[in-house]
Amino acid sequence: MRGEDEMELELKEIAPEIFLLKVAVPISEESVNLYVFRGEVPTLIDAGTNTPAVFQEIQEGLKQLGIKQLEQVLGTHWHVDHIGGTESLWKAGARIITGTRDYEEWSGFYRGETFDLFRRWAEVEWGVPPAEMTIMLKVYDRLRALASLPDEVQVIEPDTLITAGNIQLKAIHTPGHTVGHLSFYEPERQLLFSGDMLLPTQIPYPGIWVEDGQLVSGMPSYMKSLDCLEELNPRCYFPAHGQPQGMAADRCQEVRAQIHKQVERHIPLGTVYEGALRQVKGKNNPAAMFMQLHYVYGWEKLKG
Repeated sequence: MRGEDEMELELKEIAPEIFLLKVAVPISEESVNLYVFRGEVPTLIDAGTNTPAVFQEIQEGLKQLGIKQLEQVLGTHWHVDHIGGTESLWKAGARIITGTRDYEEWSGFYRGETFDLFRRWAEVEWGVPPAEMTIMLKVYDRLRALASLPDEVQVIEPDTLITAGNIQLKAIHTPGHTVGHLSFYEPERQLLFSGDMLLPTQIPYPGIWVEDGQLVSGMPSYMKSLDCLEELNPRCYFPAHGQPQGMAADRCQEVRAQIHKQVERHIPLGTVYEGALRQVKGKNNPAAMFMQLHYVYGWEKLKG
C-alpha cells in the first residue's frame, strides 16, 4: 500500500492471475483500465499516458503482484491513453506489441504527419471554421505530448495467438474506433479484453482514416465489429473504461440499437460542423466538438 498521504492503488483480481489496474490519466476520460496477467509471461494490456505518475502506478502494481519484470505490453489501439506509456515500459525491458494498421496511425500521429490531413478533413469535408480548427489543433498537439513511440514495436495481424501470463489470447480485429483496433479474447473462459471497442456506458466515437485516397468514417466498420463480437458471444468483457461486465452480446445489441436511433433522429442539414454544433447545444468545447464531428460524420455515412 502507499503512504497515508498518497492515493491507494486501484488494483483487483478479476479472474485467476488476471488483475485490473485503474490509473488516472490527464485527459477527458480521467482514468483507464490496464490489465495485468501474472504468470509465465507477465503481460500488460495497454499502458496509459506518457506521464511519470502512470509509470509509477504501473511499477507499484507490478511490485504488489510480485512481478519483477514485465515481459510485454499489448496495445489495443493507438490513442494516447492506451499507448502513451509504452516507451517507458519498453526502456524498462518490456516488448511492445500492437496491430500493424494501428501502428501506422500511431507513428503518423506521434511524428505530427497527420496534422495537415486532419486540418484538410475537418475544413474541407466537415466545414469546420478556421478559428475552431486552430483551437482543435492545439488540443491535438497537447495530446501528442502524452504519447510516445518506442524505437522497437512488434506488429501483429488479426488472429495471432499470444501467451499472456499463463493463458493464450487471440487478437480479434475490431475496427471502428480506430482502423486497426484489436480486442484480445481468451476462448477457454470466454473472456474478452475489449479496449475501447465495447464499453458499458458509452459508445466510442468512430474514427476516420483514408482508404484508396478517400476519407472514410469508422462507423460502418464499428457496426460490423459489433456483429463480430455478438457472434463470438464472450461470457465477460473487460473494457478500457468502466467496470467489467457480463453478457457482451447483449451490450452489442444495445449499442447497435442506440446507434440506429441516433441515425434516425439525425437530419443532415448544412455541414457536418453545423450538425455537430446542434449536438453540443451551445456547450461547445474542443473535446466535445471533436467527438461530435466524428459521430455526425458516421451517422451521415450510415444514412448513405
